[in-house]
Amino acid sequence: MGGLLFFVFVVICLLGAWRIFVATKAVRGDGQITASLTHGIPFFIVAVLIFIFWMSFTTVDSGYRGVVLRFGAVTGRTLEPGPHLIMPFLETVRPISVQVQVEKLDSQASSHDLQVVHTQVTLAYFQDPCCVTDIWAKLNDDAIDRVVKPAIQEAIKAQTAQYDAEQLIAQRATVRNGIEQYVRDRLAAHHIDVDAVSITDFNFSEEYNRAIEAKVTAQQNALKAENDLTRIKIEAEQKVAQAQAEAKALEVQKQQITPELLQLRTIEMMQQHWDGHLPEVYMGSGQGGALPMIDVLKAAGRSK
Repeated sequence: MGGLLFFVFVVICLLGAWRIFVATKAVRGDGQITASLTHGIPFFIVAVLIFIFWMSFTTVDSGYRGVVLRFGAVTGRTLEPGPHLIMPFLETVRPISVQVQVEKLDSQASSHDLQVVHTQVTLAYFQDPCCVTDIWAKLNDDAIDRVVKPAIQEAIKAQTAQYDAEQLIAQRATVRNGIEQYVRDRLAAHHIDVDAVSITDFNFSEEYNRAIEAKVTAQQNALKAENDLTRIKIEAEQKVAQAQAEAKALEVQKQQITPELLQLRTIEMMQQHWDGHLPEVYMGSGQGGALPMIDVLKAAGRSK
């Protein structure tokens, strides 16, 4: 719209100049020249009116609010997105973004155990649309350098100082929540709202990283040794239990052995190994020594 008005203004000015040039070229005498100049006055009047209207016209883009200034002073008027009219030559409009903006910041701080911690934080924030006039009056549209970055720096240093280096890694979510709440409280006084805070990186010194790696390796070795000891102990207990069970089984079997059972087991073994032939010699238990088997049979017959 402003560009179109400027184009019309230029066209009318050119038409007026051309009308005067044509009129003065055809006339003779000062009086006639003066009269011919009056033919261009309407064009200049229209051009001036268009120029004034053009200077009075302004637009505010979507995602912004317009702060109206009069001779550089805040008037208290806030313009919504769209076309507006202001007092020409007296008032100006300064656009203030109310969109979500992202700011990344690297900070170096010390943990509770005095380890150097490099932290990268990403902050998403936006300026309150209802308070853009106060934001301009206090910050002059320079909120990032004046309040946002200092708030993030202070929040990181305040939170990392409360935790040891290992806790910063293990309790990352808690640290992030602490940083976010700290920044939110600091920026709220300046009408800046926090959308989200993310810790994108925790980085420690090389010496500390090597110490952590060595500690983890030692813990793993200790855990392996403990597991091996437990396994050996369990295996030993199993062997003891097995031996006790076998000994108890033998004791039970021993208690159940009788002469009749031994004689039965002997007969069973002899039946398994006897080939159907009687032995030729019988080994007696007396002083007779070995006797032919035929004599043994005869003696058994006489006894009957």
